[in-house]
Amino acid sequence: MSSDSPRSTRHTASFTGITREAIENNHAREAIRNSPLAGKVLCDVALGESLDCLLEDWDGESDVHVFAYGSLIWNPCMEHSGRTSATVRGFHRRFCLWSNVYRGTPENPGLVLALDRGGACRGVAYRLRANVARKELSLLWRREMFGGSYVAKWLNAKTEDGPIKAIGFVMNHASNAYAGRLTDEQVVERLATCRGHYGSGADYLCQTAAALRAAALDDPHLDRLCDLLSAREVEMPCAGSQRGG
Repeated sequence: MSSDSPRSTRHTASFTGITREAIENNHAREAIRNSPLAGKVLCDVALGESLDCLLEDWDGESDVHVFAYGSLIWNPCMEHSGRTSATVRGFHRRFCLWSNVYRGTPENPGLVLALDRGGACRGVAYRLRANVARKELSLLWRREMFGGSYVAKWLNAKTEDGPIKAIGFVMNHASNAYAGRLTDEQVVERLATCRGHYGSGADYLCQTAAALRAAALDDPHLDRLCDLLSAREVEMPCAGSQRGG
């Protein structure tokens, strides 16, 4: 690979993201209480009801799997007993979710990944032991489900050890946070210019792409977005320095 190729100058991500402590202390919800989004945050009762509904048919004795396709791969914030590569069909990974807190603001929303309809997605399935599953899922619900942007579903996943059922977070098309189908250039522009409570969209992209490569789950589309991001930063060097640390 030549030294002047876009991939050789890829944006180097610093580790950014939410922490377990921040979830437990409701830092994310605190960040939007005084914002235009304050009325859209689900309370703990509503979150609990949502989780109870999904776990209605769980026997309480079997381990539970969670399918990770984005930041959960490199920043799970969950107590788990292991992980394995997994493939889900019927959904694909896409930057189609506006982020008004984690990676953007209400005034300048960023983008994060969601599972959108069609295709297939390679990711990671985490195993939660039965005795801690509900506690860990309650924490996960406070991280992912408080804004109503996702629909939690049991997904059919294929692993090296055979098929499993895994909980996954699918884009809610009825949500105002659904960004629809954006061009790669539109996605990169958002990622390069938006920053939220837990870092920049550029770091989110690069951390996810790097985690997938490390797990031998390369995603050519995310790699292309990384190349476009790097090329943009070469053409507009001030853009990277203005994002802040």
